[in-house]
Amino acid sequence: METGITCAQTVTLQQVKDLFAFVLRYKNLINARAVNFFTEDHWEKVINKKWQDNLLSMEDPNDFIFPKSSGLNGSLEEYLYTAKQLRLPVTSGQCHRKTASAFGMNPKKAHEVEEASQLISSLAVRHGLKQVLDLGSGKGYLSEHLALKYGLAVVGVDSQSSNTHGAHCRNMKVCKVWQSISKQDHQITHMLAYDGPTIQAAGHCKDPEDSRLDLVLDEKLQGNKTDIVLSEASVPASIDCSLPTLDQEGARERSFFPLTMTVDVSSASELLPFVEKHSNGYFQQSQPCMIIGLHTCGDLAVNILRLFCDIDAIKAVCVVGCCYNHCTENEDCTEDSKPGFPVSAYLRSVGAHLGRTARLLAGQNLYKFSDATKDNAMESLFFRALLQLILRDTFGATDLTNSSKDYCVSKLKYSRGDFCSYVKQALTKLKLDGSKITGEELHLLLAEHSLKMVCLQKFVQLQGALSPCIESLIILDRLLFIQENVGTENANILQLFDARTSPRCFAIIGHK
Repeated sequence: METGITCAQTVTLQQVKDLFAFVLRYKNLINARAVNFFTEDHWEKVINKKWQDNLLSMEDPNDFIFPKSSGLNGSLEEYLYTAKQLRLPVTSGQCHRKTASAFGMNPKKAHEVEEASQLISSLAVRHGLKQVLDLGSGKGYLSEHLALKYGLAVVGVDSQSSNTHGAHCRNMKVCKVWQSISKQDHQITHMLAYDGPTIQAAGHCKDPEDSRLDLVLDEKLQGNKTDIVLSEASVPASIDCSLPTLDQEGARERSFFPLTMTVDVSSASELLPFVEKHSNGYFQQSQPCMIIGLHTCGDLAVNILRLFCDIDAIKAVCVVGCCYNHCTENEDCTEDSKPGFPVSAYLRSVGAHLGRTARLLAGQNLYKFSDATKDNAMESLFFRALLQLILRDTFGATDLTNSSKDYCVSKLKYSRGDFCSYVKQALTKLKLDGSKITGEELHLLLAEHSLKMVCLQKFVQLQGALSPCIESLIILDRLLFIQENVGTENANILQLFDARTSPRCFAIIGHK
């Protein structure tokens, strides 16, 4: 299931302006790291004093993400409702298709590959494309699926040779058993035949309930200002929807081709010739193609969009980004490189800047904050915030404001509720002398701050309301970039995955 959001450039620009203004307004809250909750006294110095009593009385954590009118302080209620209104609308609870052809993948990966491959293959058919270039292809799950199930000629490009080798080995194994796998999949009536609806001259699709091509939605999502529409002008009057069915040997020849390459957008003209040469002609630069990326890390998502804009032969794009914390901004770039944020002309013109803490927050799971009382996630964060006090007061650590790697402990395995065990493991990992603080001192520290754990929880949930707003700003900045360079009606945002299963669920698609 995907939800499309097509925005005219002026509408997208206004959304970007509104989101950027909102993010700037709460910059202090965004940049306040939860691990420094005690060392920097966030409750008193960051949280609006008029909000504090209301926050402590909010029992349902979902009210932070999906607010209800409940007699909150006026400015707090405005904050929560504005955050909900400005972010890209998201849904969860999608029914996942389980197919034998997604074997060897965990449920999350299987869901992503099934949804993405069906959409990408449909877009390829719609625009008459037979070749796909998958950048950041990793172990090749998506590339392989597109090649074997949908008969597309796919080249997977990854910067890590270990991934390329792993993709090749997996692909050889899968090709040998593909026919038997396909027979087990009751949803595949023809192994590699396109299974979507027939496209009509008017631009509409038959069977809209099941169709990946049915991106024409008539209703507006609640809380969103933009019409959810895919321009009918983008649909050809008639195209051949049939793809050849291959026997096992044909599938072996037609399956994807993995390559190792570091993509440099400054030498975009060399990309397709390189791919053609090293794929032994499997990929032909003289033929139009589609470029894709599934959960492309950091700047790669933006670079894929740049390649789409710059290379004439690349006629369509579908990209899902992730790892926003690895995106570069202006201060990270040299004279010869371009940042991953901002990329739109407007945000560049105003010198927009987020910072790593904000980008880390953008990559959080929306539902993590509403579920913040579950499991031991909040306890672990509480212990980590107390550890900051120990590092400062006992070990004289001074560089705790920023995310210094010198004091990174990551995840620790400890008995739930055992603060002493947590601290002991953390100090050992940091190579600090654990004898400098006694068990009695640790118990006193825990007792002194135990009642403040609920304050930390409310702080995390309040900050979490901003998480999807920052992600929406990043995604809409990329959409606006496409609209500025390719055309207003040729770019869209889709919610491609179930948000709980795969939090980075938005895809940007475009064609030219």
